[in-house]
Amino acid sequence: MITSWEALPDMFPGLVDSESWVPRLQAHAAFLASAAPRVKTTSVDPAEMIGRHYAESLELLRLLDAAGVGPPLVDVGPGGGFPGLVIAAVRPDWPIMLVEPLKKRAKLLEDAAAEMGLRHVAVAALRAEEAGRSPLRETAAVVTARAVAPLPELLEYCAPVAAVGGLLAFPKGHGWQQELDSAAGAMKELGCSLEAEVEMRSAVSATPIVLLVRKTATTAERYPRRPGIPRKRPL
Repeated sequence: MITSWEALPDMFPGLVDSESWVPRLQAHAAFLASAAPRVKTTSVDPAEMIGRHYAESLELLRLLDAAGVGPPLVDVGPGGGFPGLVIAAVRPDWPIMLVEPLKKRAKLLEDAAAEMGLRHVAVAALRAEEAGRSPLRETAAVVTARAVAPLPELLEYCAPVAAVGGLLAFPKGHGWQQELDSAAGAMKELGCSLEAEVEMRSAVSATPIVLLVRKTATTAERYPRRPGIPRKRPL
């Protein structure tokens, strides 16, 4: 696992201008550490943060680049800003929206973006179901969500926000195949199809797979359902 900031540019040579983005990421880490007594954003040990959060977020960006996708990006449920603020630190020209339901955490994300000098980042203090019925509906070229929910539930949160033709990118753990099998009905119902199962490099992350899902049709107006329903009764 990557444990030092100095290792990141070598592991991600395609992400240029590291002399700018590494200090931004360090500022983000320092900000989260100072905020930890007030707002909980992660259960990861501080010694593992660089590898578990920052390197994995950069690996997701590397895979998005390989898929040829670009902004605007919406990150659903970013917690302390993973992967959304990390991607924003590397891509200061990308409009990025963070959808965070907890108001304290949403305010922390706004303050973190300001601390990092990221004026292209906005934060919506909304539940994902609300975001799907807001002006964000069907606007995003790419939607990310990391460690938010099982895939059938997650698709209902994220698909309504993606534009037709947009890409949804979900890092998933070792139970990903079972999640994928259980999401076949949700995929069809929400106008999505699986595009690829892309492996993360083991030297970067213990998370094995990123599922890339293409939004192929407009999401029916009845989705997303009322807050709480996707979790209680996933498609």
